[in-house]
Amino acid sequence: MLLDLAVDESKHREYYTLKNFVRLLIAEGFEEFSEEDELDLEILERPKSFNSKLFYQEVEDPISKPTITMIQNGFAKLNSEIGEGQSIVDNVIKDASILGLIYVTGMRPVQLSKLSVEDIKIDTYTKEGENMRYSILVPYAKQGRFNHAKISIKLPEEIAKVILQYIKQFKLPIKHQLFDLGNYAVTYCTTAINEQLFDFSPQEYKSQVLNGELIRIRYTSSQFRHHVAYSMALSGSSAEDIAYILGHSSLVTARHYIFSSPNLAQIRAIALGRNPVYQQMIAMLMTGDIITPEQDHGENITGFVNHKIHSNIGKCSYKAGCFLEPVRSCYGCVYFHPYEHGNHKEVLECVQDELESIVHISDAVYSSSNPVIAIHEATKFEIESVIKRCKLSSEVKNANE
Repeated sequence: MLLDLAVDESKHREYYTLKNFVRLLIAEGFEEFSEEDELDLEILERPKSFNSKLFYQEVEDPISKPTITMIQNGFAKLNSEIGEGQSIVDNVIKDASILGLIYVTGMRPVQLSKLSVEDIKIDTYTKEGENMRYSILVPYAKQGRFNHAKISIKLPEEIAKVILQYIKQFKLPIKHQLFDLGNYAVTYCTTAINEQLFDFSPQEYKSQVLNGELIRIRYTSSQFRHHVAYSMALSGSSAEDIAYILGHSSLVTARHYIFSSPNLAQIRAIALGRNPVYQQMIAMLMTGDIITPEQDHGENITGFVNHKIHSNIGKCSYKAGCFLEPVRSCYGCVYFHPYEHGNHKEVLECVQDELESIVHISDAVYSSSNPVIAIHEATKFEIESVIKRCKLSSEVKNANE
């Protein structure tokens, strides 16, 4: 492989350039560049000038927080449409089902192709249809010397409802194969993932991609697989837990995630920041156009954060009535159109105050891994991204004048 040439103290810059280039070729589906090789790419020996034992010391979660927020909001919207009895295009419900399963379980395409309708289980239910719990039986990708039973993994209700709608819409019998992926399962899944992510994206981003102004961000199923393992390692899961969820028959690969020092990678990402062009592209995945109060983009948004009422932040263009909490959830929503000179900093200050209080309480009860902290950090990041977009929009207008 080309990267072998760069594993040298004098060529560490070439190593990282080549590594990113190879990852791009894999994502774009170039011939002889397979997704199956992507894990090997991550654990490849580092140049000798770095500590080669910390395999993931410069690696962070391959699925960014804005992309995760966009996926979650996209599925919330689909669930709302399903609940209202709206018609959903066949290819959208199928692509969304594939994306949801890969996002939650990290399944390989070959595992998806082995699923049947009866593998989707309703574990608990009520007459009212509330508080439903679902799971899926996932087959091992590689059986090896032993025959392993299928793995039962919990499915979030939002994902499960989309899959059940897909089964209903395509009228699949209980013993039927869930997805007919043909002989090119990897290519099929990669296409489905990226088509649905693009469908979940805001119109501004879509327009710029279609006009050739931006390069479309693409993902592979193995990146979502890595995301699942990374998230588990970050939350303190053992190698056995990671191997079980990912369907590994040994702990060798799973231990790489444990030894990856994910906290160190996170600290590095925060300290170094991101490329401003990349930040702008990611920010556009989160919200709609930057507007002024005079523009007609829906209803003005008003809501509470940290016991304070906030208005004059933007408008919501969702037609059927918003299903998310006003203000707090807006900054990660594609239907939110921020005001260029809105009161975003006041919202940021309130979220920051809440975050500090939660951290203080979590420290007091020795719960440093409180998931609410991560949720508030994501909200804080989303608001900061909108503030940067608004500032950039204002600067561009002033320059043109």
